[in-house]
Formats: sequence, C-alpha cells, structure tokens
Amino acid sequence: MTEFTPKNAAYHGQLDESGSDLLPGGHLSGEAAELALGEVADGVIVTDRHGVVRYSNPLVSELCGNLVGLLPGQLLRDSLPLFTDEGQALDLKLASGDSGEDIPRRRELHANIRREDGDLLAVSVQINSLTSGAALDGYVLVLRHTSDARRISTRLSWQSSHDALTRLPNRQTFEHALQQLLKNYNGARQHHILLYLDVYQFKVVNDTLGYNAGDALLIALAKILTRCLGNGDLLGRVGSDEFALLLKDCTLEEARRIVTRLREAVNEYVFQWEDSETRPALSIGAVSVDRHAPPASQLLASANDACSAARDQGRNRVKFFGDSRKALEKRRESTWLAEIHAAIREDRLLLYRQPVVALQDHNRVHHYEVLVRMQGRDGDVISPGVFLPAAERYGMIDEVDRWVIRNIFRYMALEQVNGSAGFHYAINISGISLGDEQFADFVLRELTEAGVAPSRVQFEITETSAIANLDRALLFIHKLRAAGCSFALDDFGRGASSLAYLRQLPVDYLKIDGSFVRNMLEDEIDSAMVSTIDHLAKRMGIATIAEFAETPELLEKLRLMGVDYAQGFGIAAAACLPEISGPRPASVD
Repeated sequence: MTEFTPKNAAYHGQLDESGSDLLPGGHLSGEAAELALGEVADGVIVTDRHGVVRYSNPLVSELCGNLVGLLPGQLLRDSLPLFTDEGQALDLKLASGDSGEDIPRRRELHANIRREDGDLLAVSVQINSLTSGAALDGYVLVLRHTSDARRISTRLSWQSSHDALTRLPNRQTFEHALQQLLKNYNGARQHHILLYLDVYQFKVVNDTLGYNAGDALLIALAKILTRCLGNGDLLGRVGSDEFALLLKDCTLEEARRIVTRLREAVNEYVFQWEDSETRPALSIGAVSVDRHAPPASQLLASANDACSAARDQGRNRVKFFGDSRKALEKRRESTWLAEIHAAIREDRLLLYRQPVVALQDHNRVHHYEVLVRMQGRDGDVISPGVFLPAAERYGMIDEVDRWVIRNIFRYMALEQVNGSAGFHYAINISGISLGDEQFADFVLRELTEAGVAPSRVQFEITETSAIANLDRALLFIHKLRAAGCSFALDDFGRGASSLAYLRQLPVDYLKIDGSFVRNMLEDEIDSAMVSTIDHLAKRMGIATIAEFAETPELLEKLRLMGVDYAQGFGIAAAACLPEISGPRPASVD
C-alpha cells in the first residue's frame, strides 16, 4: 500500500499529493481522501510504524470526548488509552517492523476508550497495516462504536458542534470550552492567551471571485492555522471569516512568537482561483486569560475589539489587549451605543429587583431596588457593568432611565390592578437625568398615567451626581418629595465631600457604601466608619441601608450596630421581576 504523509494536525490532516488506496475501490487524490475520511461516521487514525500519530479525523475527538482529539507527534499509546472490559490497559502491539515477524494486513479487536468525562466507551478497533513491499510503513486504525445507534448519535453530535465548512468547532462550542476552562481554573499561576483572527479584506475575495472562492480560502486557512496548534490548543470558527485560537498554558512572550509564526505561515500561502492569485493576511487580536478573566463571552468580545483595532491599522497587524487599553475600551463602548439603541427599540432591556430588608424587624422585606440588565441577541443576559458605562459616557443613560421609569411604573400598576398594594421600589437616577430640568415633569406624568401611589416610589441618587448638579438635584428632590416619593443617597462615604453636602440634601435614606460594609468583620476602621455613618444619620433623622451584606455574620453585626436596613447576596441576589398577568409594558420608541 502507498504511504500516508499527512501534513496537518487533528481535524484537518492533509494527505500527500500521491493520494492513498486506504479506502476500497482504488486510489484517491489527497483532497478526496481527506474529505472522505472527514465524512465517515468512524474515527480514523494514521500512525507511522512506531505508533506516532500523523493524522486523526474529526470523529476521533468526539469518541474521546474532547475538542482537540489527537495531535501529530503524540504516541498513540499515550494519547489514546485503551482498556479491556476488566479495566486492564490494552496493548495494540503495533510492531516496529524490524522484528522479522509476519505483519498481519488487518486485524480487529474489542476495546474501551476512557473519555475525558471518565466514561468508558465500547468500540471495535480495526488495525490496517500500511506496507511498501515487505516493509511496514505505518498503520491506519478505524475506531467504530459497537452500536449503530451510538454511531449515528456521535455523528449528529459532531455536526451540531462543528462548522460544516472548515470542520472546526463552531462559536457555541468554542465559547463553551473556554467557559469550562475558566470554571475549572486550578492555579493562580495558570495563564492562557486567546487570539481572535480575522481574514483581512475577505469580502473582496467574495465580491470579486465569488462565494465558492471565499469558502475555499477559509478551508485552506483553517488547515494552515491548524498546523500551528500545540498540544491542548483549540481552534474554532467563530464568524463568517473569523477564527478564535486558545493557546493553553502560554505566556505573553510565547504568544507573540506563535502570532509571528501564524502570520508568516499565512503570508507564505498564495491562494489560486481560476486565473487569479491572492495573498491572504490576518488581523489578530489577543487577550490574556487568567484567574481574573471575565466570562467567556466577554473575553471573546475583548479579543474581537483588539482584532478590530489591528484591522484598522492596516494589513497583517496584531494588537494585544492592553497595548492601548483605553483606545480599545473606547471602541468597545462606541459599539455598545448601537447595541443599546437596538435593545431599547426591540424591548430587550430587562428589569430585575433585589430586596432590601428591615434588620430590626426579623429581616422582613421593606422594599426592592430596581436593576436593569440587557438581553443580548443570542439570548444571554448582559450585566449593567458591561453596557451602562458606555451609555453614561455618550449621554444615552437618560434614555435608559426613562425606559426603566416607564416600565417599572407599569409593572407596579399591574400589581395594584391584581388587588395588591404591591411592594415599594427604589429606582436609580443617573446624574444626567438628575440635571435635566424636564425629567421631574416626565416622572410625575408617568406616575399619574400609571396610577401608581407615589409613596411606593423611592429614588436613589449618588452623592457624586447630586453634588455635580446640586441646584437641579434639589429641585428634582423637592418636586418628587412634595408628590409623596422618598429619596436615598447612594454610595455614601465614597466621596470626599460627603459630610459637607449631606445637610443640604433632603433625603430619607442613606446607603452606606459597600466598600466599608464588606470587610467590617475583619477591619476595625471599616467597622468604625459604618458605625459613625449610622450614628450621624440617626442624629439627622435619616434611616440607613447597608450595601454588600453578604454573610449571616455580617447581617447580625449590622443589626446589633443599629443599622436599619440591609441589601446584598447574604439576603438574596437580584432576580427578574415576577410575571404578572395583564398587558405587557410597552417599549419606548
């Protein structure tokens, strides 16, 4: 039989130009053999005569229960542990060809693969010898589920988790693998690098040569990138012309060398289509992945931002997130502007609430703070810390405020229609809205139209925003208090002018900044600060609310200290507003 000479790694092993007669029916061209091996519903592994892996098709990764499968250069006995039914290690007895023994052309045995999740998977292993004359050149192993139903299930599972064109893990699968890596982080010194790769001016290829040419270019680039994978690295297709590469256990300096190798490999490739030649290039963004990393979706977004910045600088550029963090953050915020507009227009903002309990009354719920989230286009819930800074920086936060006001009032009205006076709700007001002289009238109009009792409404303002717009803040507070609403001064203690301005602001509640509350059991100064603020507020006739009350011990100390109310994970996390039967609140145009 003709020798295999794969040039590529797992997922995309490329056969030599001479092809192979591995499959029945004669010789196949290298490309045809590769496609055939990728489409079969069995795992196929090619080794040299010493049992060193040279190629594995995509189904091997599914059988092993991981995304990487087997990489070239690994010993088969180390990378694919096989066991008997009794749990004994199984030796495939891959002879070196130098022993003088007769080499069987084909043999088959029963085995069990120990998957990454710990399960044993029963398979049949067919071992085919590759010979050139009397000499042994290597082996082709075919791994097959003993159950036809399981084989079909495996094939369908692979198809749902991989990109049909490039055979790489798709975005959902890649993001899930990245999230699992973060979840299972096992050491402060562990460090990885996430690369986001964009094919520079790919649209030009599609527009001038056609979509078939674009598909062929993506397939070729996927093969080139795969050759650069190390053990455990993961490559996926996460967009139309975008790839993501996770470099495991990789330092920043190592990543820079790998990025150089990726760029050089792509630069050396000439894409030929009909009478045209194109030299592709990459734009690459990189982010660090360590124990402080945000969720996988945010990591990918940051890497994408860095990639966009690299693309803006021209052909074949690289940008590491952190090289110009402020510029990247500004780019990301401007991207969020369009998304926030769309979320308001498409009614994808979500109202959450978190209880505030009365510490001196057996932790009875006194009222709820209203919080806002955003539902992404993929259905994921996006936290306010991700999109609100952009809304504040670019003057869109007042639109969010108005959406929240209108929708929470309508929700409160539904509570009243259902025969209940309902809970009291605290609503955060931004500094921009506080400084808008029309905003108080808007709130009063919405209150009247909804028919909500003003006594159920509390507004939270930060001391920073109140001081910055003191005259208008006072006008807003007086108008709404006259109508029957109450006010809380949020994050008290964080600003340097807290005490000087407290007497000027007619508020009913003082929210003690959580940075003092969180560590007051271990830090005597923080404890003294909480006690002092509470004592001062009591002297002024103002009730106190402690933020970040996260443990029962902390709640008990706050109660003994005399703090009136508390809020935090030690009581309950924020949750969606419970559904109420009735007309759905309308979105804001």
